[in-house]
Amino acid sequence: MKKLLAFGVCLVMLTTQTFANVDPSVDNVNEKVLRSFQETFPVVEEVKWKEYDTYYTVSFKQHEIQSEVRYDKEGNFLSSLRYYKEDMLPLSVLHQLKKKYAKKTVFGVTELIVGSDVAYFIKLEDEKIWMTVKADQNGNMSIYEKFKKS
Repeated sequence: MKKLLAFGVCLVMLTTQTFANVDPSVDNVNEKVLRSFQETFPVVEEVKWKEYDTYYTVSFKQHEIQSEVRYDKEGNFLSSLRYYKEDMLPLSVLHQLKKKYAKKTVFGVTELIVGSDVAYFIKLEDEKIWMTVKADQNGNMSIYEKFKKS
């Protein structure tokens, strides 16, 4: 009986936590878009919706990764941004990065997906400079921006 009661309390707490993260603006999101989002991302936190003339943007956290996804009014995926640490990079990209910029420290990664194209904007630093390296899925890299530290 105690185990059943403990299970029930845990279930109520989990359910309450899940629904506590629902964004009140979700009422303004059309059903196609909401269904597409919920099918792709069933377990997320801190969901926030914004509606624009031709698309919706939803920001959320999934597995401690901050993300933002755009959908058109029909619920079709347009693009996404994700922000994370270097250990989430594909191995081929991480290998090339460590090889080419061995003396730099990775501050963070912004992943941009538009259609089927993926780009990684990797913020690097050392004692003298900040730089952003743009990489593609194949590990091809180029300096996107570079700044001297003051």
